[in-house]
Amino acid sequence: MIIRRQLSRAVPQFTPALAHASPSKYRPQLPTMQLAHPRFRGDKKKKKDTPSSAASRQSDIQAQQARTKLQEREERRRELKRRTDRERTEARNTKITPMLMDIETAARYLKAAEVGRPEKTATITITLKLALPLHFQSLRGTVRLPKLPQAERVAVFTENPEIAEAALTAGATFAGGDELVNQVKNGEVTFEKSFATPGALPLLRGVQRLLGPKGLMPSERRGTVADDVVGLLETSHGALDFRTRGKILTAVIARTSFTPTEIEKNVAAFMTGFRKAIKNSTSRQAPLVSEIILSSTFGPGVMVLA
Repeated sequence: MIIRRQLSRAVPQFTPALAHASPSKYRPQLPTMQLAHPRFRGDKKKKKDTPSSAASRQSDIQAQQARTKLQEREERRRELKRRTDRERTEARNTKITPMLMDIETAARYLKAAEVGRPEKTATITITLKLALPLHFQSLRGTVRLPKLPQAERVAVFTENPEIAEAALTAGATFAGGDELVNQVKNGEVTFEKSFATPGALPLLRGVQRLLGPKGLMPSERRGTVADDVVGLLETSHGALDFRTRGKILTAVIARTSFTPTEIEKNVAAFMTGFRKAIKNSTSRQAPLVSEIILSSTFGPGVMVLA
């Protein structure tokens, strides 16, 4: 009884104290946390690249590179066009240049420069500097000179012994089939012109890489393949083949032993044939001749008017 009475007395005394106590008095105070660098509203975390975004960025880079290459290509094309127009303008005004000689005077200078040297080894070469339009293909043709500078060596490829014998009689230097092909392959024979019959074309496959770069490979397009090779030999006598190499055309047209008149006739015939080839070209803009230079083996180069 005594214990219960003490508890009953203690409870009313303790209960009001808890009832009137402030809630915050016994609530644990949490420390306030402050960020050293507060995050702004616009500062967002960068998302990791997904495969689709990486592919799109790679395609954008490739597109930019393609645009840059296209701009560079257009700039090079414009620069090339400006340079070509400038060269063609200078070519039209070449005849106004006072440093020009007539062909006869230039031939006398070149013959004087070769005094004391063997006449058989000294030749006179004509060089043409051309002002070509854009995307112009190489120009080639044949010119018939009044007097050839040297005897040409002609090869005829045929599998028929009778045709080979007739070609040698008509003026060919070499004629034959497999034996002649093997000699060409081994470098035993050299020539400046070649003709062939249609049946001998399969024999030339082994030397096509040797004759092709030199312009000596017979072909139907150039008219050097026919059944009547004897007729080709007769029509090609005195003819000189030419081909442009870039903006330069070089051809041997005379020897220093020729007279100035013979040199002048050869130059005139060469320029006539060359201008005819220009006229027959399929280009929209024809090439212009900016300079004509005559030179000898050991002599200087002289600009001439032809």
